[in-house]
Amino acid sequence: MSIALLVAGTLVSGSASAFQAPEASPPASPVIQPGDRVVLIGGGWIERMHNHPWLEAAITLQVPGVTFRNMGWSGDTVHGDARAVFGARPDGYQRLLRDLDYAAPKVALVSYGENEAFGGESERSEFVAGYEKLIKDLRRHDCRTVLIIPRRHENAGPQYPDPKAYNENLSKLADEIRKLARDQKCGLIDLENFEPNGKFTNEGIAWNDEGYRRSADEIVRQLGLRPAGLEQIASKQPEALEELRAAIKKKNEWFFHRYRPQNETYLFLFRKHEQGNNAVEVEEMEKFVRQGEENIVAWLKQHNLLPSQ
Repeated sequence: MSIALLVAGTLVSGSASAFQAPEASPPASPVIQPGDRVVLIGGGWIERMHNHPWLEAAITLQVPGVTFRNMGWSGDTVHGDARAVFGARPDGYQRLLRDLDYAAPKVALVSYGENEAFGGESERSEFVAGYEKLIKDLRRHDCRTVLIIPRRHENAGPQYPDPKAYNENLSKLADEIRKLARDQKCGLIDLENFEPNGKFTNEGIAWNDEGYRRSADEIVRQLGLRPAGLEQIASKQPEALEELRAAIKKKNEWFFHRYRPQNETYLFLFRKHEQGNNAVEVEEMEKFVRQGEENIVAWLKQHNLLPSQ
């Protein structure tokens, strides 16, 4: 699972030259602009950014007024399968669209393909059709959409499955995602071969904190932003950087409970007759998310790191 973004200043106008390989020069104009709401959408790699928010920290240190909503869901696909809970695939997809309504993205960073790469050719064509539909539905929000190509799985040793077949299938999916980005005039984050010799996992799949941290500068570079200097801050003020990360994690935790309450069976589903009257409190959690964002801004001001317009 990974990120590597190439979106040029011509993203809105749809110039094909905006979508290049990761080795190309970064875009002339960053895709993320001051005041944007960035929504992260995808499976487990995105969801775990709640606890490893290095990308969010790097962008927060550069773009004035930027805010984030993490809508990752472990095991999810372009069809919203994991979001269906007790329902069917269409229910999961409708939930994804409904959650997008209140997340209100100006930029959508979308990472799918990691779970689908376990399938074969028939699943691949289904994936492409589903991804194209999701891209078109995202356009209803008038947001800039960026597709993320996951990183290849690592070979973690003989005690774990050999990732060769998986990675071959992922490469085929990656080609399809690149084509979708060109055809649908989306941005592209390509991490398929990001640090191929890096050891960012224990078992070959789930990234550790080092993986998320090491990828942050590469991601912002491909977003057309400057490296955020996370390592510089860490070397000079390690406790301050941990404060920022803790503030982001706390805000993310509130949003997680806002859009994925643990007792939703009692609040919204077939047992809502027991506690459904408490459902109104879920929406009220949004004020704690906003308070978390205010705390992040206060931290930036306190440490003279508030980005300028």
